[in-house]
Amino acid sequence: MDAHALRRQGWSISAIARHLGRDRKTIRAYLNGERVPEHRAQLPDAFVPFMDYCRQRLADDPHL
Repeated sequence: MDAHALRRQGWSISAIARHLGRDRKTIRAYLNGERVPEHRAQLPDAFVPFMDYCRQRLADDPHL
């Protein structure tokens, strides 16, 4: 969720920082327009190689 939207909803800067996992100073700078958000590279999902196996296991034993 966007920090600006959370701020409009009345969230404090500290609460936004905790929710987004960022430092308060970073959130404050972003909200004041002094900084732009960085887009980090999306890592591949580590679970994907095991999805077929898990589906088969759950189909074989739904109580698992």
